[in-house]
Amino acid sequence: MAAIVLSQEALAATFPEASFSAATVEFGEIRLADVRGQLQTGGDFNLSVQNLKLSSSTPEIEDMAIAGTILESPLQGDGTVVRGDVFVGAYTAGFEYTWQAEEVSAVLRLADQELLALKALAELPPQADWIKRGVLDAHFRYTEKSNASAQLELRLAITDLGFDSPDGRFAAEAISTTVHFSAPLDRWPAPEVNGTISSGELLLDDFYRNFEQGEFEFALKPTWNDNGLEIHSFSLTDRSSLTVAGRAGLEFSDSEESWQLEISQLELEFPGAYDDYLEPMLAAWTLDGLGMSGRLSWSGEWKDGQFRSGDLGITDLSIVDLRQSRFAVTGLEVRMRPGDYSFNSRLSWRGLLLGRINLGAGELALDAEPGKFAIVQPLDLGVLGGRVVLNELSVLLPGSAQNENGDPDIRLRMDIENLDMEQLTTALEWPLFSGKISGHIPGVSVRDGILEVEGEIKVNVFDGMLSLGDLRVERPFGVLPSLAASIEVTHLDLEQLTRTFSFGQISGRVDGYVRDLRMLDWKPVAFDAWLGTTPSQKGSRDISRKAVNQLTTLGGGGATTALTGPVMKLFNNFSYTSLGLGCRMQNNVCEIRGVSEDDVSVLIMEGAGVPKITIRAFNRRVDWPTLLAQLVAASEGDSIKIGD
Repeated sequence: MAAIVLSQEALAATFPEASFSAATVEFGEIRLADVRGQLQTGGDFNLSVQNLKLSSSTPEIEDMAIAGTILESPLQGDGTVVRGDVFVGAYTAGFEYTWQAEEVSAVLRLADQELLALKALAELPPQADWIKRGVLDAHFRYTEKSNASAQLELRLAITDLGFDSPDGRFAAEAISTTVHFSAPLDRWPAPEVNGTISSGELLLDDFYRNFEQGEFEFALKPTWNDNGLEIHSFSLTDRSSLTVAGRAGLEFSDSEESWQLEISQLELEFPGAYDDYLEPMLAAWTLDGLGMSGRLSWSGEWKDGQFRSGDLGITDLSIVDLRQSRFAVTGLEVRMRPGDYSFNSRLSWRGLLLGRINLGAGELALDAEPGKFAIVQPLDLGVLGGRVVLNELSVLLPGSAQNENGDPDIRLRMDIENLDMEQLTTALEWPLFSGKISGHIPGVSVRDGILEVEGEIKVNVFDGMLSLGDLRVERPFGVLPSLAASIEVTHLDLEQLTRTFSFGQISGRVDGYVRDLRMLDWKPVAFDAWLGTTPSQKGSRDISRKAVNQLTTLGGGGATTALTGPVMKLFNNFSYTSLGLGCRMQNNVCEIRGVSEDDVSVLIMEGAGVPKITIRAFNRRVDWPTLLAQLVAASEGDSIKIGD
């Protein structure tokens, strides 16, 4: 019961004692059922309502009770004031009702009410069961003037809100928010709403935000109906790095809810937009840990999960992979109007790094359509003393009519001309190669997160040819990337190859292959490899003492004639007719094979001339990590030994 201070005139007022009941009471769109009331001479009253309904589109309120005091003020002869408390389920609200000649108003206030009590109310959507905790303060005001339509206003303040959906896609922790609803009574199912979120953490599917970094303001115009919620317009901003405007809808069903979203305006300021919003979503492609600066703006239509139209502008955007140093781009500028063929869409950048490979500056003319863009003409870049020519590049964005999946689809074709091998291997931190590399990449596509090469990639290296085919990479930027490929080796110059890896000198030509290659997290888990002299090679070729020693220790056995003998010390080079070494690797074990084999060994090199050096491997099964370490040691000129 509210405490009231009255004037002497008001204290003298008395009321007739009365009680009443009614099966139904209707006033406009307000309908009361099973109404019972009692009025005492001092102005105290009690009123109970079994069922209250404001209109045909609002839920019913069960078991409502009212207790209060009526005050008739003689100083305002045309006015009546009612104050008291309302009890609805577990909620208690204070109220004040004022009735004057020109205006009627009603105010309802709730303070420190637990949100968990919402579950006791009838006809709430199933999402109410997600609520775990929270405290509600509310202020409801109804005003009706003689010359205007009735006005409804609702202010809500929620603190320490926590909820969690069963599938974990939607959650909140310690959220504090204030919301203001207002509308004329005849349009109350479609009010104007605005508010702020000032603290806590919020997860909405792929969207995550920690509001401790700053307030979040929003405004929307929703409509509720029996099937769900339609938001005719909304705007969101943190007044720092993000502004969004659009419309949305949520349809309820017995088993699931369905979202629809249209974005008409998007403004992002970096680095804040990346740190606060994009990084959690991009982490799925291992694109977390980026440094970004610049600005992105987009206006257009994104409807039913597909891009329809738009105007995209990117200004002075720089992106640096700080964590893994895989790439960096600076000064990126983009202007695109997809579908507007009278507009010249363009893309340019001041600097581009892939690993340690500097691709320099560039500019592209684009053919842009909603959700898709492609280069209009080839891009020619000077790289590593040679040239890279990008003949084709097209990108199909997620959400376009042709790509409803969550990953972009990318297709490219390119040529490589006379790249300096020494610069390339230095940039890749590989063993130092010499010579030039040229090749053709006929077609590469990235679809549904899987990179595939159409046809073969042919690369001229070591005066021979490498053909890379059946290349397929899954999750190239994700967790545990997987690679499958086959490589054919044709007519490589052994002298260039062995000199590059400090293996010792071997002359001649070799063919080979790496078939059924499988890599996980960029480490080989299975392959069948072979490298041996070409069938067309006639006569003998030279091999140095160092190369003989490396092949001997790799094979796990000794040469038929000891290299340490007094006579053998006079020779620095030997002759051979054929050599070959293969490895079939599975379960971290390499099965060695050679030019031929017998019951106890495989032949790795068949010597020729005097002295004749023949090399055999007696240990046919070798631990792959150990063999790999020995190969690396050989390339660095260290002493190696396997097979004891």
